[in-house]
Amino acid sequence: MSGGYTGRMLVVDLKNQTTTVEDTDLDDAQNFIGAKGLGAKILFDRLPKKTDPLFPKNILIFTTGPLTGTSAQTSGRGTVVTKSPQTGLFLDSHFGGSFAFEMKKAGWDFIIINEQAGNPVYLVINDDSVEFKDAKNIWGKECLETHNWLLKNEGKVKTAVIGPAGENLVKISAITIDGHRHAGRGGSGAVMGSKNLKAIAIAGSSKIPLYNPNGFREKSKEVTKQVKQNDFVPVRRKYGTPFWVKPINDEGFIPTKNYQEGNFEYADELNAETMQKKIVDGGGACYNCVIACWNKSSIKSGPFKGVSLVGPEYETLALMGSNLCMKSVEDVAYLNERCNELGMDTISLGGILGFAIEAYEKGIITKDDLGGVDIGWGKAKELGKLIRDIAYRKTKAGDILADGVKLAAEKLGKNSESFAVHTHGLEIPGYDPRGTFGMGLAYATSDRGGCHQRAWTVKAELNDPDLERFSFENKAQMVKDVQDERAAFFSLVLCDFAPISEENCVDMWNLATGFNHTVESYIKCGERIWNLVRLFNLREGMNPADDKLSARFFKNSFTKGKAKGITLSENEFQKSLKEYYSIRGWDEKGIPTSKKLKELGLERYSYKKW
Repeated sequence: MSGGYTGRMLVVDLKNQTTTVEDTDLDDAQNFIGAKGLGAKILFDRLPKKTDPLFPKNILIFTTGPLTGTSAQTSGRGTVVTKSPQTGLFLDSHFGGSFAFEMKKAGWDFIIINEQAGNPVYLVINDDSVEFKDAKNIWGKECLETHNWLLKNEGKVKTAVIGPAGENLVKISAITIDGHRHAGRGGSGAVMGSKNLKAIAIAGSSKIPLYNPNGFREKSKEVTKQVKQNDFVPVRRKYGTPFWVKPINDEGFIPTKNYQEGNFEYADELNAETMQKKIVDGGGACYNCVIACWNKSSIKSGPFKGVSLVGPEYETLALMGSNLCMKSVEDVAYLNERCNELGMDTISLGGILGFAIEAYEKGIITKDDLGGVDIGWGKAKELGKLIRDIAYRKTKAGDILADGVKLAAEKLGKNSESFAVHTHGLEIPGYDPRGTFGMGLAYATSDRGGCHQRAWTVKAELNDPDLERFSFENKAQMVKDVQDERAAFFSLVLCDFAPISEENCVDMWNLATGFNHTVESYIKCGERIWNLVRLFNLREGMNPADDKLSARFFKNSFTKGKAKGITLSENEFQKSLKEYYSIRGWDEKGIPTSKKLKELGLERYSYKKW
């Protein structure tokens, strides 16, 4: 057994209520690191081709990385890996809290969930002990309520639960971790719900192994000191992600009115300073994190007085705030809390609600479809009702919207696809690509659909004098390089917000495991992971021609703000996309070449072998 890994995987058969223990493949860990990367390999190897994501044969994997639960900064993170019911593609959805740390303490690198229980169950894992328990007392409960019930009835445990949305197979449903953190994107909650698995409660007592404990301890102290000295960490600690509301709005590309505009006149009512003044009560942090970016909030006045939550985050303020034309942070907090407790992704839901309002204005969705609810821009109470209808698949509109904007537009027709904003079926986050063109290429090539975490080019495009924000020039190489680095980083697995250099990542990985990687080989692992996921998506039916952006970004421009009058050029986008394929060693259709697969040791996964 190598340090940094427990050396064990827990394989759960829900149908027969049995478990087996398998060894973690440490040779694969050398090449795919852990978390996202090793999870992707397990999924590729074990999932039957073209499996319906909501059928029992889909696999749900809770993963950790070689640094999870160690003294490395932000090491409390884990990942859910599965085939997405929303996109039909690979899904890695990352989460904070302490659940992943507890997994490692319990002795598990991975928990692999197979098949479907005959009736709703939850799992209780205490080190090597695994119990299957009847979930009838918690099926139907909201997320925090479920978490609290488990704490009361199962003791000092960490939890992963789904809410009513996951139970009802809503394709944007999330898995809630420790009551307040979320594996949000892509519908992992629906996969869990399809398996009749309401929750996992876990507790561990083991020490996490390290190859060189003393060396690792000293290195992690050095890295912690560097993180504390980073200039931006105090800003993150004070404001959290809501810091970005003001600069993104000022630069003119915050989603507004379903991406019809990029500047919101009431943005000051949603920004970090307003949050601190009106709703924030204190802060908090995930396991072993000095950044401590949480905002613990409560609504002090108005129709939603008494609602409390952790958040809202920037993405929620953008997608459920400016995108829906909410004029108060209290209204956004209310919608956020409803989304959290019913168990859905706020980014996707914000995109869906914006789409629904525009469809309602155009007469494509009717009041009868909505069960008599008169939705509109800035109508928090009415949208709260629609959120519930989506979670429970009530009303004609609620059921249609529960599948996401891509599938909803296909069902509704009437040119609704022209304002359905997504990439590969996943709604895009809070950075309109008409404001920084590199984000357009990042969205189009993202391995899980519209996502900013694969390659967040915003800061570089706004601040680097050698990069023109309203151009695709010089963006292909940057996007590719960041994607590879992030794929490696999200396999260790640490927090996206942690300012930790590649050199320090490699040093900690080697000290934890006894491996002998260099920065070059670490980045090569990221590239290998990225290509493996591309091959998985192609195997599952992804059309490379869908590496594209929504029509709105090419046809419609903003009427105000710093990005006023800007649209993307289809020709320039396609030119940049082809450049990206070439840099990646893919053919002109976006398929990895045999030469590239041989270079990465992925020949057995060749596109030609399916």
